[in-house]
Amino acid sequence: MSGSELRDARVGKKWNQADLAGRLAVSQAYVSLLESGQRPVPERLTRKLVSVLGLPASTLPVSTESTPLPADDVARALGSLGYSGFAHLRHARKFNPAELLVRTLRSSNVEARLVEALPWLLVNYPRVDWQWLLREAKVNDLQNRLGFVVSVAREVAEKRGKSDAVEVLRRWESVLENSRLQKEDSFAQDALTETERKWLRNNRSKVAAHWNLLTSMSAETVADAF
Repeated sequence: MSGSELRDARVGKKWNQADLAGRLAVSQAYVSLLESGQRPVPERLTRKLVSVLGLPASTLPVSTESTPLPADDVARALGSLGYSGFAHLRHARKFNPAELLVRTLRSSNVEARLVEALPWLLVNYPRVDWQWLLREAKVNDLQNRLGFVVSVAREVAEKRGKSDAVEVLRRWESVLENSRLQKEDSFAQDALTETERKWLRNNRSKVAAHWNLLTSMSAETVADAF
């Protein structure tokens, strides 16, 4: 979070610096230093600011940890972000949606219930740090998986009339198109038999074929899960 973003969020609440300082248990002078950029906003304080100022989860810092998340942790994290399919679950830590997306896609075998939830992340949190997200996707050869999720999210957003999300998703869908990989991929690389692979090649949606993915998921199959 930058100092200007902090200032804008505070002004949006119609608070002065002393008001915010009191809620954070810091001095007004320290808030002034943060807003002017003379001090970086530390991660521990950013998490508190998200709660105090009611900011979206996409404002949360991303962790330097990049290992794939276990399936149960992904489900709990999605529940914490508001996904109705896992509404009964909560994770002790609230994740930035971009980090959650990358650390889920990095798994060699992503459970179907989790794959179906990923477009929801981008429909509801379209204004993530896309530069970071694309950089992580390229480093880990996830362009096709991410591109597919973005395309499905954009189609669902169109069906739901969420024009703001459509605009953002269409832009980054186009950017990902330039780095689309030719190699075939799936969300369940180790679990598919050759018979299943052949069936999926013949029955997958156009968007799955475009992103060279073996999956039966499409905007139509996930829309009801939102």
